Amino acid sequence: MLERARQGEREGLAELWRSFQAPLLRYLTTKRMQSPEDVASRVWIDVASSIDRFEGDEDDFRRWFFTIAHRRCVDEIRRSIRHDKLFNAVDDVATADGADDDYDSATALNRALALLSSLPPDQAEAIMLKVVNDMPVCDVASVMSTSEGNVRVLVHRGLARLRRKNVVTKSHPATMKLVS
Repeated sequence: MLERARQGEREGLAELWRSFQAPLLRYLTTKRMQSPEDVASRVWIDVASSIDRFEGDEDDFRRWFFTIAHRRCVDEIRRSIRHDKLFNAVDDVATADGADDDYDSATALNRALALLSSLPPDQAEAIMLKVVNDMPVCDVASVMSTSEGNVRVLVHRGLARLRRKNVVTKSHPATMKLVS
């Protein structure tokens, strides 16, 4: 079945799916993924798109397969942390000069959007794509029709501007945390 999948036969990939889907879901459940089915879908997309380059036997495939699953788990955890830091912590943002009243009825998403709308449009867009939507810099650059270096500068400047407003503090180079 592995050789048939490598050659692009749909039935070979289907057999792999039938053999590995249940163990994959059990693995993802033990990793406490919020949506193991979504992560499993990403794993299978990766497997299907690169199995033609895979070399090895079934034991090698099993290691390769679960390595992909592990990496998708790490990606999901990172995405979830960034998402939670931005949207969940926004509820606790301390705003100055009576601005609290303006935000009392807003949702966390609306608050985050309001914070981003205070930035120049290109900085807000870069932060929305890179930090909120967890897109790689190369994808953000493609969407914005600019260079990867410019995307990094826009994100850096936007976060620095929010920091100066005492809205965002830097807790780690790869993440941000809103001040409560």
